Amino acid sequence: MKIFRLAFGAFLLTAGIAALHAQEGQAPQEEIITDFGIDEYIYTPKLTLSLGIRGISGAKASFTGHGTIVSTQPYADITTPNLLRTYADGIVAGDTRTIIDADGNAAPINPDGFTNSWSYLYTGQVQPDGNLAFHSYTASIADPGLRQEKLDQNEGVEVVVAKDMGNLTKKLSWKLFAGLSLNEINTNRTENLASTITTITDYYSLNGQTAPMPPYAGPSTSTVAVTNSDGSVSNPTVDNTTLLGNTPLGRTTTVTSGVVSDHWRVKGGYFTLRAGPSISYAITEKLKATVSAGAALVFAGSTYSVDEIYTPAVGNGIIDTVDNTTEKLLPGYYADATLEYEVTDRAGAYAGAVYQSNGSYDQNISTPDANYATKVDLSTLSGFRMGMNYRF
Repeated sequence: MKIFRLAFGAFLLTAGIAALHAQEGQAPQEEIITDFGIDEYIYTPKLTLSLGIRGISGAKASFTGHGTIVSTQPYADITTPNLLRTYADGIVAGDTRTIIDADGNAAPINPDGFTNSWSYLYTGQVQPDGNLAFHSYTASIADPGLRQEKLDQNEGVEVVVAKDMGNLTKKLSWKLFAGLSLNEINTNRTENLASTITTITDYYSLNGQTAPMPPYAGPSTSTVAVTNSDGSVSNPTVDNTTLLGNTPLGRTTTVTSGVVSDHWRVKGGYFTLRAGPSISYAITEKLKATVSAGAALVFAGSTYSVDEIYTPAVGNGIIDTVDNTTEKLLPGYYADATLEYEVTDRAGAYAGAVYQSNGSYDQNISTPDANYATKVDLSTLSGFRMGMNYRF
């Protein structure tokens, strides 16, 4: 527009000079009115929409508490036969073998102290004397100490709307704005904790038989070829289960020191609503420095979970997971410092630094076997913001 005005002015000046030369020696002419009272109207955008990313770091989480891992526990009764006894590494159930009675009906066999319904998982359960050991565990964490972990830096999205409120001086102007941003909460920590391990071991007789290869589950069957009296061949199914005693030969209970691996996790996110004034200083015609400060309201939601893992001497790890989900509303404040560059009259780019403080919140897990707590600290957040401005 400025170039157009200069060109138009030069045109008028040239035309005027030419007209003066042309009018020399001519009679005076009447004045021509060219001002019709029409003013030029140019719309100046008053609103700015900013779309960009907001990278935040500085959030922290602390972990404390303890728990107990309890595997499936057997009956205290070790003398009653044919009970369903469940262990961490197998099952011993009632005998299901049958015989055909005189009426042709299936009937339970006469009890012989063994069962065909059982299973086991690991070769380490086979004892040197040929018996089979089944285990149950209780692992109690003895270390409730405090651990702290920083949350990972993350980049979220932000949307900001600002309204021009006018100039304070030739180079200073101010705005009112409101913005919404979304960032992630994500941190975890794994540590081995001193624990007390109670192990119950029940021993069962294989009656001199060799234990089948694990993992094994009975009853098991197979087909055999039988030649009948008429010379035909049939293939009936027969029970070929390796029998196991249906009551323990004995039981031992040991208490030892060991470790439980705890894996703490906090995962979620938070919305930040910011509102307040901003002041801009025009460094050049297109470059501005802007500072702002005001209120920040955070709505946070997160899930706190703990995986407790005990790995016994025989077998794979025993895992127990506990968790809790919560939502919190946290008031606070913010401060931003930003550089803005106008690419055109309607669009530009921005980049700057941010600081935000919204306190902290606690989250607890409470069950009969676990008591854990975490504190998510959002009181010293800092980072950057960058994106595009659109004026309308």
